[in-house]
Amino acid sequence: MDIHKNSFEPTPSQRKVLLGVALLALVGPNGLYLYYAATQPELNAEALRNPVSLAFMIEAMLLLGLFLWYVFKTTGSWGKVWLYLALSFLGSLAFSFPLFLSRRGRRR
Repeated sequence: MDIHKNSFEPTPSQRKVLLGVALLALVGPNGLYLYYAATQPELNAEALRNPVSLAFMIEAMLLLGLFLWYVFKTTGSWGKVWLYLALSFLGSLAFSFPLFLSRRGRRR
């Protein structure tokens, strides 16, 4: 399977939508998490004890692994993989993936 052959390259309007989604994800869910992590840090431990929350966290880590593989297969760059990983932990997957897609094809 040659993933480069049909690589997604967003149009300028699609880039704006992707950046908007990334910004909403950064401010929305990530902002909410950061607020409660700062004001009620005990909720993190409680979430780890909750099997439903834990299932979502495990799923997010599995998706992160798949997205990291996708980043490497489409860019061939370990630097971009590490950047994507950092952005995922600083923001969220809902932030980093649209941001990554919005940057596709810019340097070609």
